[in-house]
Amino acid sequence: MKKYDLHIHSKFSDGDYSVNEIVSKVKESGIEIFSITDHDNIESIKAMECVDKKGLIYIPGVEISCEKDEYKMHILGYNIDANNTELIQLLHNMKLRKNLRNLELIQQLKENFGIIISKEDTTKLLTAKNFVGQTTIAKLLTKNGIIPNTQYAFEKYFKYLDLKTPATAPLEQAIRIIHSAGGYAVLAHPISLERTYGVNIDDVFYLFKNAEIDGIEIFNSKHTLSDIKRYLKLAKRENILISGGSDFHGKIMKPNIKLGGLSKDGTEKEHHYKMTILSKCIENDRIKEIYDGDEIEI
Repeated sequence: MKKYDLHIHSKFSDGDYSVNEIVSKVKESGIEIFSITDHDNIESIKAMECVDKKGLIYIPGVEISCEKDEYKMHILGYNIDANNTELIQLLHNMKLRKNLRNLELIQQLKENFGIIISKEDTTKLLTAKNFVGQTTIAKLLTKNGIIPNTQYAFEKYFKYLDLKTPATAPLEQAIRIIHSAGGYAVLAHPISLERTYGVNIDDVFYLFKNAEIDGIEIFNSKHTLSDIKRYLKLAKRENILISGGSDFHGKIMKPNIKLGGLSKDGTEKEHHYKMTILSKCIENDRIKEIYDGDEIEI
């Protein structure tokens, strides 16, 4: 089986590395199939057009912040067309709301903790092409010497803020638009949903089934073998695709997550399942065109 990692973040969201640096690291790690899935941002797809991908299979991706009822979750979109107007508009609208939310955050940091982000830095945050969220602001505070590290911001400040502006997309809308962009929608790291809300994914999966989800990420750096077996059982029962990725960010945000590390306990080294999302993406005409119709064995 070829080595893959379908959940990687670049500087276009909250990752530490450029797309060029990621491709170099992908090659160094022996990974042959990969996807960069930045938060609510598809700039990496455009940037990848200028990167030498020889010898690699690159699947265009995105990770969209969604909500349904009282739950918030992340949906991965694979094999998407970055020129799709609906997708571009969705992410543009999300960025506008995110900017309002970031202004709330900046104001509350000043009012509640006396932390001031300059007008110049605020302007840069609001006009940036990349995704700007709490992680971006935490990195800025660290860079300016206000806090020792990014995690400090989350532990000491961010969790005490009362932010009103939603910065998510409705689950059904996000999945519908991923489909309209020719892509496949996959629930990212289901363990996060389970831990955050104290639920079992089986008990709330009807939300995703009704929204016509295509797959579930069974391999992830947060998942143990026990988790992987549960999610695989669900995928087989519901006849949906399965996927896997590390959620790699780099040394600053998530230093313990390694590129190509697809489980919490090294499970991927002993247990391999055919990643059906790969088969679907590689069957797609757009992928075939990019790789001149090379035959790919998974």
